[in-house]
Amino acid sequence: MPILMQAVKSNNFPLVLELIEANKKSINESDASGNWPLIIAAYMGHTKILELLLKNGAQLSVLDPSMNATALHAAAYAGRSKSAKLLIEYGIEIDKQGPVNGYTALHDAIWQNNIETALVIIQGGANKNIKSHQGETPLDLAKLNGSQELINLLKNN
Repeated sequence: MPILMQAVKSNNFPLVLELIEANKKSINESDASGNWPLIIAAYMGHTKILELLLKNGAQLSVLDPSMNATALHAAAYAGRSKSAKLLIEYGIEIDKQGPVNGYTALHDAIWQNNIETALVIIQGGANKNIKSHQGETPLDLAKLNGSQELINLLKNN
């Protein structure tokens, strides 16, 4: 595993900063497993490192190796609201659908019952009417999960 990825995973901001200063292009290189520093930082909620990566040109278009989903999907799935907000501020494609299930980041937040993260994504301008490959909107998922709070959130925002 590359040193940068180890530093991102362990939330070692000083080392990440040092490594980026030594080799800025390394932030846009995946490890042997196809994992990207941006996606790992977003998924783990290492917001300070995520912001450093973004400020230094991390590509928002990178996809995780298992679901081919974006860093916003990862943040949404893990309930990392601050990471989601930061990614949206930097212009990540908010409504990008994953090729495996057709979920957007909003679908992922709803599926995992991450209410605060779903709100961040909605406030960021997400389209609440996009259907997954199974034809489910985020509201459909909220109903399947039986989450009245998410149902209300989707209907009222």
